[in-house]
Amino acid sequence: MREYSFVSIPIARRRGGTALKGDYRDVIQDKAASGWEFVQAIPFDTDMQPHLDLVFTREVGQ
Repeated sequence: MREYSFVSIPIARRRGGTALKGDYRDVIQDKAASGWEFVQAIPFDTDMQPHLDLVFTREVGQ
């Protein structure tokens, strides 16, 4: 059986477009060090509070 974890990174709207308020690479490396495997990034850039959800998975019991 697998378990999942979600990490949200806020997106800042700027005149020239959008930018993440944090570095997704640091989050992925930190989670990988804890045994989590990166699955997918889901953008929610049209929401009232835009963000990027990073999805991780691992086997239960790790």
